[in-house]
Amino acid sequence: MPLGSSRATILSIAIACAAACSRHPALLRQVEKLGLVNNIQRELIESVEAEKSAVVATTDEESKAFAEQSKRSAEQIDKLKTRLGKLIAEDDRPQETEKLAVFGAKWDELKAIDARLLALAVANTNLKAGRLLAKEGSAALDRFVTAVDAMTLVCTDVTAIRSLSSAVSAIARIQALLFAHIPEASDAEMTTIEAKIRTLTATVDGALRAAGPSIPASASDATADAAKAWADYQRIAAEVTRLSRLNTNVISFDVSTHEKRTATTACLGALTELRSAIQAGPVATR
Repeated sequence: MPLGSSRATILSIAIACAAACSRHPALLRQVEKLGLVNNIQRELIESVEAEKSAVVATTDEESKAFAEQSKRSAEQIDKLKTRLGKLIAEDDRPQETEKLAVFGAKWDELKAIDARLLALAVANTNLKAGRLLAKEGSAALDRFVTAVDAMTLVCTDVTAIRSLSSAVSAIARIQALLFAHIPEASDAEMTTIEAKIRTLTATVDGALRAAGPSIPASASDATADAAKAWADYQRIAAEVTRLSRLNTNVISFDVSTHEKRTATTACLGALTELRSAIQAGPVATR
């Protein structure tokens, strides 16, 4: 078929459709309703993708940006749904009204999950705990080891040297336990880890007290540095534990993987049924 004839055919079809819609407003509403459903589905998928990105983001800035993107898509869905509801109410077809109500309920459930999930995702407490331990915690640990090494070099008491060595070993084990605590999902297991940390903390305190009298005055600066580093480390460890206990990254990932996925599937299923009900309208029965 010549190009001109093809264009003329397409134009004539478009004119015919427009004429039909002008004669039958219900047809025009049906076309708009289907377009709204398609747009809702697109926004829903975009919202889900943005939410997942917020959960796995590695910085607060990225988490917040993706969370805002997910919220914008949700707001757009609400606007589209409102318009769709008006058109469905105008046609007053029971099947469409029923399916819209089902979708609305599923969408409300999904929004409630999102509100909780996104708040957890942007808190990033596990991520913050890991960074704090890796940077400030490691720095305090290095300062402690350096100071203890200086004390050991001038100490001639074998028992005191052994005490200092046990202090270094204990704080290194605390560091390892804290790194295990951060991604742990089980409250019971975190409690077990914390109990081990308390025991090791007592070991460090006891070892420093035991070695103290045998450390020469020439190492007084190193002794003070060790005490300061240990105090700093305990403060950092307490904050790491607090942040880790909040577990927002671990919980948000679990909610996203299980609860959110189930709710999203149900929401998309309800939307598909709504689309089918609309498609069974005036075009199908002409």
